[in-house]
Amino acid sequence: MTHANGTLPDTSTASPLTPRAATFGYVVTLGGFVLALWICFGRFLFGIGGSLTPIYVVTIGFLVATLHFFAGRAISRTARLGRNTRPSTVAMICIAWFTGILLGLMIPDVTAEGLQTIVSGAVEPGLGIAIGLANPLGIICLATSIAAVALAHGDAKGRPEIEED
Repeated sequence: MTHANGTLPDTSTASPLTPRAATFGYVVTLGGFVLALWICFGRFLFGIGGSLTPIYVVTIGFLVATLHFFAGRAISRTARLGRNTRPSTVAMICIAWFTGILLGLMIPDVTAEGLQTIVSGAVEPGLGIAIGLANPLGIICLATSIAAVALAHGDAKGRPEIEED
């Protein structure tokens, strides 16, 4: 990234933030992997794991873990460069985690008794409601994870300098 005059930004004067600030990137990465495990395998903790688990692993689990890895990496880079992570980035990560936890509670799996979720078991109408809420929760979780990656990369790049004529 260059300034308007063609020079590279000076990062030699960047003062790295506290180790606590740099640790947040690792927390985001680890939290993303734990969240992916919860979404994919959480039903096994309640004895209702089933045949949809491999599909969840290669789709939503992989996406959630990958997106959080890149967000965590960008947040760590931001701290190394002495910059701050914006509150909007943190908010997107928190929303992704919240909706991901709810998704893990409501995502269905096929068992010997049919479709089941953690919150409803196989009982209607709760099963239909939980499945109906799982889709938007998954979409919100992925959308806010993507937004967190984009915002975190923006934080790492820093604010562009505006030249006035």
